[in-house]
Amino acid sequence: MRVTGAVVVIAVLDGGSGADLARRFTAAGAVGVLIADQREGIAEDLATELDRPGCPVVGVCGDIRRPSDVAALVDTAEKHLGPIDLFCVAGPDGERIVSLAELPDHLDLERLAELLALVGEAIGEVVVPQQRRPVEDAATV
Repeated sequence: MRVTGAVVVIAVLDGGSGADLARRFTAAGAVGVLIADQREGIAEDLATELDRPGCPVVGVCGDIRRPSDVAALVDTAEKHLGPIDLFCVAGPDGERIVSLAELPDHLDLERLAELLALVGEAIGEVVVPQQRRPVEDAATV
């Protein structure tokens, strides 16, 4: 996994924390990081702390269990940072990093569906089944 020069999205689930991941990626040479947390203000505060020349950090409120939020994260990351290289999920039981090297620079609906499938697998790896919340708008994608 190549971090130097990468644009990274970190999505935080209930009980997880993206702070350590964000610090590791910014220190390892990422060129941009987007942090999404379900809790209002958490990602934004962390982004303000970590933002620096050469590695802008953007914080947003979002829930990656909602396909519409994943689409918004992709759009925001691409608009402010460029094509996404790594998509990370931080949950209460760990973290999972997905490399998007095989995806094109711009995610169309077919590629977004592939990303959603990868994100779903990642969530399954970092959240024990009894802690998972049902997806509210899965049918909208």
